[in-house]
Amino acid sequence: MSKPVEQWVEQVAARTRPDRIQWCDGSAAENERLIQQMLERGTLSPLNRQKYPNCHLHRSDPNDVARI
Repeated sequence: MSKPVEQWVEQVAARTRPDRIQWCDGSAAENERLIQQMLERGTLSPLNRQKYPNCHLHRSDPNDVARI
């Protein structure tokens, strides 16, 4: 990670005081971990594996977004 990015994140974190900071690396392991977490929470559902391998439907919690 570049030093300017790390410094910017530290500055923003100092103002916003998040519970934690999660760095994403884009790895296959990270992707699999995120998929498993969403499946366990019930926000991700696998589609027909024969027709759509490795495809999922993701639904966010209705309370997380503005609804009209």
